[in-house]
Amino acid sequence: MARVSAPLSPQKRTDCAVKQHWRPSLAIALSFGFGGMSMVALAIVIWLSFDTARDNTFALTQEVTEISFGSIREHIDNKLTAAARQVTYMADLIENGLLDPNDENAITQTIKGALAATPQVRGMSLMRTNGSVVQAGWFDETSFFSRNKKGDNEYRFAALLQELSKRDDVYWGGVIWIEEVKEPHISVFHPVYRDDEYIGAMGAIISISSLSEYLNKLDKETGNHTYLLMDRNKVLAHPSLIDMSRSGLSAENPLPSLNQVIDGNLRRIWDEPLFEFNEMLGKGNIKGHTVDSFAGELTFLHTSFSDYGFKDLTLGIYFMEGELEGYYERLWFTAILAMGIAFITVITIFLAGKFIAIPLQRLSEASQQVGQLDLAHAKRLPGSIFKELDTAANAYNSMLSGLKWFENYVPKKLVKQLMDTNGEGIASEEREITVMFTDIVNFTSLSESMPASELADLLNHHFDLLGVKIDEQEGTIDKYIGDSIMAFWGAPSLQEDHAQRACRAALAIEKALTNDNRVRKEKGLDPINIRIGIHSGLAIAGNIGAKGRVNYTLIGDTVNTAQRLESLGKEALTKSTQTAKTLISATTQAYIKSETGMVTIHKGNFALRGRETETEVYELTAPEQSLIS
Repeated sequence: MARVSAPLSPQKRTDCAVKQHWRPSLAIALSFGFGGMSMVALAIVIWLSFDTARDNTFALTQEVTEISFGSIREHIDNKLTAAARQVTYMADLIENGLLDPNDENAITQTIKGALAATPQVRGMSLMRTNGSVVQAGWFDETSFFSRNKKGDNEYRFAALLQELSKRDDVYWGGVIWIEEVKEPHISVFHPVYRDDEYIGAMGAIISISSLSEYLNKLDKETGNHTYLLMDRNKVLAHPSLIDMSRSGLSAENPLPSLNQVIDGNLRRIWDEPLFEFNEMLGKGNIKGHTVDSFAGELTFLHTSFSDYGFKDLTLGIYFMEGELEGYYERLWFTAILAMGIAFITVITIFLAGKFIAIPLQRLSEASQQVGQLDLAHAKRLPGSIFKELDTAANAYNSMLSGLKWFENYVPKKLVKQLMDTNGEGIASEEREITVMFTDIVNFTSLSESMPASELADLLNHHFDLLGVKIDEQEGTIDKYIGDSIMAFWGAPSLQEDHAQRACRAALAIEKALTNDNRVRKEKGLDPINIRIGIHSGLAIAGNIGAKGRVNYTLIGDTVNTAQRLESLGKEALTKSTQTAKTLISATTQAYIKSETGMVTIHKGNFALRGRETETEVYELTAPEQSLIS
């Protein structure tokens, strides 16, 4: 930040002075002092514990595999059972008289609400014994449909309705093809009764693509390759089934076979195994085997179960050559490394902990304060007997001194905002922002009659006064130009109410200056009045400057307009008695016109320098009582 201040006197560094006599380095102390004895002890421990580590690794592999399969199975169960609960719920509503089966609109709206709670369900339908059907669902994420077919479905659903008339619970209908969306779905039904009379069935279809999307998401997170087969040869869920537009599937062939799926590795699942490792996986239902392929060995882990109307489902994961072996190697390496680190840590903490931990803790706390730009509370670090820690403390103290100097010239608030946006605000981009320019009235004549030191004090006090109000509205001070301030809102952090914030800051500045002028009057000093220009619009926000020296600033016509509105105050507000004479554009006024506590007065249309069209201008003030402290 460009702040007028007296130069700081250089500080002598005495707390961390480098001593001239020789001191051992941390690396030498740890390597020769502790490393030799630790290596001998660790070699014995590793040799004795190798067999135990191997058994533990296999046990851990079994546990992790069971947990992984359990998690996948649980997710699939949740998706399917949620659909079953929905058809049961709808059937219960009709049976209990809470939903009229003849009211098409009520049926459609209830289905729409049920689908919102279960996005994996593509659609639902009420099939009546008289052959009529009420259907509703989603063609895609934005297209909802509903229809009522009467009398033309009597034979289409006759067999299904006859089967459901013998049941009083959920019935899974297997895989069906939905021609409207040209995709296969899993179907589930529940019989519907009204006054103990069987009147039809409630059905739902679960999107197979939603199950495939889950497997795809899981694969991206874990790096695995997951699949779900039906009858060992049909692919029920796989990442390749997310988009079925080019799958070539049909009502006669709703699911691809292993030979049709694009995953060439999965096609080899039932090839002659090179070897099986079921024993290593324990006595559970999870099996494993390895087959040969052109890309190398493929390892398959799978489990079989029957549910949801399917007699033979296979849920599995496969690994390409090196993936599973790498997993075991990482486990073994981690176990051995953890054991070695633990042993070394005990020795190190016992013999040298108090010499290392305390300086590191100080450095950590001090670095955290610097990371939060809390330089006011950051303290210099004392030295250490270890060479590396002493060097680090000296480097930190030098860095702290430099940062405290930079703090006077770099806007700390802007730096924090850029840190909070994780760098998103650094790239130059067009933003909707609001810009403010301020300028002291008659500053030239005022400065000519004041000594340089008094003028510097006046400006510092003035900038502090305005800067606090700008900061309170989370604005960013771009620069100080003589006695002027340029500030903006809406960058680098997005602020939807950027115009409101800027106008609130202007009114707060007016109130602060009014109070400050009372104090100046008591001291026999002339009051300080300012002009303010505010404009909202598009501007390029980002790093502007030469390589090695840039400013995060704004460029564009919006900035120029705000500055010219401030200058226009000389002509348009000659009769204004306000301490802060504020002009805003019609664009800004449109943002704040519904805000309470802000008064805008139309001043007319003006031709601003550099603009071909006239600009509609308003004066911004606050109700008189709000300026009284």
